[in-house]
Amino acid sequence: MNSPAADPRAPYVRLAVVGLVYREEHSEGRWLLLHRQGVAGSPDAWDPPGGRLEEGEDLAEAVAREVLEETGLSVESAGPCYAFLTYYKGERLLAVSMACRPRGRLDDLRLEPGGAAAWRWSTAREWAELARAGSSSWSSADVSRATSTALVLLKGEA
Repeated sequence: MNSPAADPRAPYVRLAVVGLVYREEHSEGRWLLLHRQGVAGSPDAWDPPGGRLEEGEDLAEAVAREVLEETGLSVESAGPCYAFLTYYKGERLLAVSMACRPRGRLDDLRLEPGGAAAWRWSTAREWAELARAGSSSWSSADVSRATSTALVLLKGEA
C-alpha cells in the first residue's frame, strides 16, 4: 500500500478488514471500488470498502458489516486473501483483505450518506492502472497479489 509509515509511537496495531467484492460481468471479473474524496481522513482514491473490527467480531462478520454499511450490499466471505500494515488517522492498522461474493441483487448498491462519493466495478487491470496513476491507495503490485489470491478462494482454484 502507498500509505505513510506508521507512527512508531503508536502503542498497538488495530485490526481492520477490506472487502474484495468480486463479480463476473460479460465473462470478465470485476472488483467493487469506492471513490473516497477526503472522506473522514481518507485520500482521494478508488479503493475497496472496509474498516475496523468491532468488539467481538470475527473477520467474516466485520467485512460483511462494513460492506453492508458502506454499499448496502450483502456479501459472503470466502476467507482472507491478503494482509498489509497501514496507517490511518494516527493509528497503525493491520488490514486483512477478504475475498467476497455479493449475495442478492447488485442493483441494491447504495452508498452510505457521508461516505464514498461514487462506486464502480473495475477489472484487476483497471484497478492496477488507477494505482499506477496514484488514484488508489494500493500499489499495482498489491492489487495483483490480492486479486489473484482472492480468485483462488472464490473460484476454488489451487
